[in-house]
Amino acid sequence: MMGVNSIVFYFSHEQHVEINISIVKSNINTFENARRVGAPIHSTNANDQDNDQADTSQQKKDVGIIPRSITPQHTINTNASSPYAYVWIIGAIHEDKPSYKGFVWDVLVSASLLRKTGSTADFWLYVRLSPESKLDTMPDEDLRLLDALGVKVRHLDKPKHESFSQLMYDKFYILNMTEYKRVMFLDADTIPLTNLDYYFHLSDPEYKDLPTLLKPFFLFATRGEPTNGGMFIAEPSAHIYEQYKEAVRKQHEKAKTLPYPHFDRKEGWGHSFLDNGDEWEAINKTGKRWHWHGSHVDQGIMYYVAKYLSKEVSISIGQKVQNWKGVDGQINPEKESESLGMLEKYQPELLAYQYECDHGGHGGFEWTCNPPYDSFAHFVGPQKPWQGQFSMKWINEPVSTSTRKAAMMLWFKELITLNDKHGMGIDFEHWNDKHLPLMKESSLGYMPMYSDQANVIDNASNEGTFASEK
Repeated sequence: MMGVNSIVFYFSHEQHVEINISIVKSNINTFENARRVGAPIHSTNANDQDNDQADTSQQKKDVGIIPRSITPQHTINTNASSPYAYVWIIGAIHEDKPSYKGFVWDVLVSASLLRKTGSTADFWLYVRLSPESKLDTMPDEDLRLLDALGVKVRHLDKPKHESFSQLMYDKFYILNMTEYKRVMFLDADTIPLTNLDYYFHLSDPEYKDLPTLLKPFFLFATRGEPTNGGMFIAEPSAHIYEQYKEAVRKQHEKAKTLPYPHFDRKEGWGHSFLDNGDEWEAINKTGKRWHWHGSHVDQGIMYYVAKYLSKEVSISIGQKVQNWKGVDGQINPEKESESLGMLEKYQPELLAYQYECDHGGHGGFEWTCNPPYDSFAHFVGPQKPWQGQFSMKWINEPVSTSTRKAAMMLWFKELITLNDKHGMGIDFEHWNDKHLPLMKESSLGYMPMYSDQANVIDNASNEGTFASEK
């Protein structure tokens, strides 16, 4: 039976209910069955709802109605135990296509490593089942394991079309998690290599043990992109969330009139670099058009939201960190400061090194030896731990830090520990024969494709980009 410390939310076209832990005391069987299948427990007619409102105050505490849509007018009571949260997303969940489980394992490993290194933040996982799935929620075994690691789950509606690009929009639900001061999004193919809470602390003026060096939003650039969607921090805001939704709506309406790839590289998500005398900056290049990897989805949206809607953003570009601020009457934010090596002194000890950063770095990757680049490992493309061969003898062998091998071994070691502790049933001795064939391919591919755009726009036309908000 699942523990009683996590809560599963199911976002459907019906009313939504938050199950409070105190229900367990009065009716543990009803609660357990409902929670494990994500069933909405609520009245089905107006009279019953009126009766519910006449219940005792204790009963009102036990069951709270979640609004039909997550709108900026509502702050959902999630019993947040921290001012900060980590969020992951997983899509294409299907009972007959187990490759998604690699991402679930990654979330479990990440949550475990964060807790072991001292994180006190809340953990959330947003999930979408495949349109072809016959299930209404994640399988019970997945929910059991996530519960054991303290990861709360929110189910979003099944999309009409599923694709890597479509899933990227789900990252931005963090903008409306207004019960938190800061939320960090992490891709479900990353793992933390230290306690990442210090990024929250460095951006929170009310946290007194560290100076406030970072802005409420935090992004990092890579060699050719001004931001990366694998990790970013946002200050949830009902107002910015509304602005974000309107920007997406406008872009999708305009996209219907544009030829393939249905994206305006001059205006992007609502800001013309050329018209406003502005440019974006990556580690190795700058640009004046919305033309970088992922600019038409998450990596463009996050840059627009943080720099041109919030305007209060820190951007890490290699060794330097730029702080930007909004100025009344100006479209462009103003660069407030630029510092070198600002974060390194505050980063806790690392669990593993990459790109020989334990020896100063190598081969043009020296920039990765600075926070936030060395704070986590990102297993991009098909180089995911669960999609490669594994041997138990590797666990005790010396590991090179030349690439991500040390981080990958950390991933396996932690998963082996979790497997033993929670009875996950993974046979590591026969990994290559039993598990690898089922995990070798990612159902949604490995990157957002321009060819996905037509279906993304069709989703927006038929059921809205924010399908779970109906």
